[in-house]
Amino acid sequence: MKTHMNTKSLTNGSLTKDLAASIAAKHGVDITSVVPLSKSERLEQLRAVLNRKDVPHPITRETARAYFQLAESGKPFAIGTLSPQTVDLSKFENQQVYESLTLKDHLSWACLVADQQATKHQYACREYLLGEEMFEISGNVIPDYYILNARIYQQTEWQLATVSEIIPAEVFFHCHSRKFFPVTTFMRPLETDYLEEPDIGHDVAGHVATFTIPQVAQVMNNHGLANNLIHHEKELRLKNATSELEEQRINEEATELLLFAGRLYWFTVEFGLVMQQDNFKAFGAGILSSPGETKYSVDSPNSNRILIDPSSDRDLLRLATTDYLISEFQKTYFVMKNLESLSSLTPQRILHIVHTAENLPHHTWREIVPGDEVINVGTSVTSPNEKYYRLLAHQALDDCLYRTAIRNLRMYAKGLELHQPEELDFVNLLPPVPEELVQEFSAADQRGEFALP
Repeated sequence: MKTHMNTKSLTNGSLTKDLAASIAAKHGVDITSVVPLSKSERLEQLRAVLNRKDVPHPITRETARAYFQLAESGKPFAIGTLSPQTVDLSKFENQQVYESLTLKDHLSWACLVADQQATKHQYACREYLLGEEMFEISGNVIPDYYILNARIYQQTEWQLATVSEIIPAEVFFHCHSRKFFPVTTFMRPLETDYLEEPDIGHDVAGHVATFTIPQVAQVMNNHGLANNLIHHEKELRLKNATSELEEQRINEEATELLLFAGRLYWFTVEFGLVMQQDNFKAFGAGILSSPGETKYSVDSPNSNRILIDPSSDRDLLRLATTDYLISEFQKTYFVMKNLESLSSLTPQRILHIVHTAENLPHHTWREIVPGDEVINVGTSVTSPNEKYYRLLAHQALDDCLYRTAIRNLRMYAKGLELHQPEELDFVNLLPPVPEELVQEFSAADQRGEFALP
């Protein structure tokens, strides 16, 4: 049975007692508090949680007994057993072995959470902060998923699904359709503010509080249901395919639809801001899991901020057609007029928007385009046509600008096929792309000068 760590003899590789204490102090953390509970203490806490009836979704006595026995047996937490629902994660399934977490892991969590708290209380929306209080995210050790999972279910009916790495979008959103949230089981290196891939610091300290915001939780579930609709459409089309080439095209188109749907998710659930009392506040988990980006997203003059109404098809198309990178802070943040408008993102509407986005030219994360309700213009802003001229001049472009420029110019070279009024309205707002520029690109493209990264 695991007992409390003795901080006098803490060593983990190069992490000596003095170094651990020094790092902790730098982040305002008391190193003596970075001590995980023993298994017996965690079980006692779990028992108390499972017995709670003053919650929106109490766990039945029979289910609680089976769940507790699973934890008591020492079997690592994998997929929760709190509802008839489950998900098959196949090769991506992983487990949280709590006793295998090291001092480095817990200290990394404690320092990250301390840094997050220093920014969240200034920059996060009020609903998010209430969610953090509910789940006690500010603790100095990584949560035991058995306990956290039970508490999440009691409040929201969502459950955790442990994964080993970044999983494909189709798997990720399928989990959402059944109210499972994929969480990783590794913690970022000590004193790492921003990480491209999700870790415990992102998944738990970033996302968990968002489950208590009804509109955000519903959008997450609706994205999952929209994913299922895209998958169903694909399967129906594959049944009628007459060649391998057609099958390949159908699969590629479905992957593209998931990409566009993922952008809606990215700019809202992950990196969304919202207006509250004439200020904009963060609710996106990608923002709030990074102390640096939390402050940057609201205060920095370097990025664009654009006010949108998710109930507007034009604004939703703006999100679906905007490419981005995950390797650095965002170049454009979209600010929701209110959280209530997110409820308009039904599965059917998401499906409609991403199908429409297939036929339209796309934007990059640096652009401001006609029709945008601009809050501020960042220092890295570009105009809609600038990417084309820079591409043909062989100037340095980030991957976002490069692939968007190529995609759009290939569409213009073939000729846009626009049929719906909303497609025409969307394109008519954009500045025209000179025909000679399209011809110059086509000639260079035929010579093989451009390849998508």
